[in-house]
Amino acid sequence: MHDYDIQTTFSDLAHTFEEFKKTNEERLIHLEKKHMDIPDFHSKMERLQETMDQAELRLKKMETHSLRPPVETTTDSTCKHTSAFLDYVRKGTETSLHDYETKSLSVGSDRDGGYLVPSGLHDRLYATLTETSVMRSLAHVREISTSALEMLIDKDSADAGWVAETAEREETRTPELAKIRIPVHEMYARPRATQKLLDDASLNVEEWLSQKIAQKMADMENTAFLRGNADNKPKGILDYETASKEHWNWGRLEEIKTGVDGAFHGGHAAETLLALFYSLKPTYLPGASWLLSRHTQGLLRTLKDPENHQYLWQPPLAGISTPTLLGYPVIICDDMPNIVPGVTSKSILFGNFKEGYQIVDRTGIHVLRDPYTSKPYVEFYATRRVGGDVLNFEALKVLNFAA
Repeated sequence: MHDYDIQTTFSDLAHTFEEFKKTNEERLIHLEKKHMDIPDFHSKMERLQETMDQAELRLKKMETHSLRPPVETTTDSTCKHTSAFLDYVRKGTETSLHDYETKSLSVGSDRDGGYLVPSGLHDRLYATLTETSVMRSLAHVREISTSALEMLIDKDSADAGWVAETAEREETRTPELAKIRIPVHEMYARPRATQKLLDDASLNVEEWLSQKIAQKMADMENTAFLRGNADNKPKGILDYETASKEHWNWGRLEEIKTGVDGAFHGGHAAETLLALFYSLKPTYLPGASWLLSRHTQGLLRTLKDPENHQYLWQPPLAGISTPTLLGYPVIICDDMPNIVPGVTSKSILFGNFKEGYQIVDRTGIHVLRDPYTSKPYVEFYATRRVGGDVLNFEALKVLNFAA
């Protein structure tokens, strides 16, 4: 049995199709002579002929495509970039890496110098970030290639209503739009190692570098997503002003107060948590979760429902990897304020963080190798740009331990 290549296969297929078409045309002529009196016979034959012509055209396009010279894939190019980058990290060899980035017209150096990390290391670093950063695993994340994300969002939904078939349609209210602009801010990490460690062939440089950069950046950005003041950093959730339901408006977060600074009021802890839970619209409940510190979780574990006297906090069960509070996941984040008696604190958040908070990543991470500043260590100055801001003020609620 012969192994035909693609070109030969298409040629044989085209030849077979031509023979079939010729035979079929003869058969159609013979049928036409016998069925001249059948209504719409000619139109049916024309449609059949048109279908066959289109099939022939597609076949010829496929044959033409098969004859084109193969294009270079990105696999080999990516491997060359990775190899050049790792050589730069270990030995400081810049020539091959600089030549690669110049030829590929990629963004080679930022204003402080440095080189763009290859895609494999980039993906590994972001995977580590997602695993380490609590907020990144909860919020909505988007990657951009500009200096800011700009978008319009609906503050509310457009009106609708019921009406009879012939009744007059009253004009409905259009949704109110808000323009959101989330700029990205530069953050950096400076892991370092000895040259002896870098020369060690057993060291996985990609893994080492991604772990060092990701761990430092994850801690920084997670704090900023919660407490950042938008001054050269993301705007954090807890930096926004809070207000009760009666005084709430867009741009603020709705809060429930406990009635006592740094504590629940009397024996009403369960009722307060229930009030916070029911303040969130049902629309946002799918995917909602609690966010609090480990210390705060310890205080909640003893609370019981006043009606059925069951614990509000439940440990992880089969199929559920996290504990729950009132049936919704409890996410531990020690960047959340602890409850301190006598001190006001916004120590518990409840809501749909994917709907409520937007994280923005600027494409690309740059690394500059510096063997001089911290001798005898080799320092790596890694930079990336990230932003964050509240997207939907209805999707997040705050429990304020205040009078």
